[in-house]
Amino acid sequence: MHKAVGIGGLRRKEAERLREQIALMKSNLENFVREHQREIRSDPVFRVQIQRMCQLIGVDPLASRKGYMAELLGVGDFYCELGIQIIDICVSTRSANGGLIEVEELRRRLIRRRLKGSEPIVEDDIRRAIGQLKPLKGGYKIVDFGNRKMVQSVARELNSDFSTVLTLAQHTCKFTREDIRAAWNWDEDRATSCINEMLCSGIIWVDEQQVGDSSFEYWVPAFFARGT
Repeated sequence: MHKAVGIGGLRRKEAERLREQIALMKSNLENFVREHQREIRSDPVFRVQIQRMCQLIGVDPLASRKGYMAELLGVGDFYCELGIQIIDICVSTRSANGGLIEVEELRRRLIRRRLKGSEPIVEDDIRRAIGQLKPLKGGYKIVDFGNRKMVQSVARELNSDFSTVLTLAQHTCKFTREDIRAAWNWDEDRATSCINEMLCSGIIWVDEQQVGDSSFEYWVPAFFARGT
């Protein structure tokens, strides 16, 4: 008589089969990447698809085999270079936008800065490059304000009032003290405190051409800034 295989044994066998399948998938993916390196490097959409396939089977291209997959994909140096360029743009524009820049505006600036013939870049590339900047602890991250995606490049947390006011300005790029009070029924002290903090941090500018403090227009430069 054969001894019945216990539940534990079945689970071990199933786990072993799963490990073998994943190992085979990783091997096949590496072969595919090796054969299509040129297309992956030149096509940003294709590159994103391959990177997502890597994630699905648990492969980190930037960490795998000390950069082996990153070398095949051509993304190791790519994201390092992109990260340096992101830092340069964010630092050079910080005095104008308070450390907030739209992802699409950043992408346009990156494209203009990169050499002709360089790999095209998409939003996912920016996200990955920013992810590689985390060890620097410079506060680089992507934040959402309504339908706007912004890159924050200062090591501070935007409090909920800041986020609320920025969401209010997402379509017009500006707001007034009365806009804030009408939208959320804030009292004068809360509205004034929030506005003053945002002014001090450089996130907003004030247009004092209107008569009376309550009529001043406050602009969000990160929402309308376009430059070289």
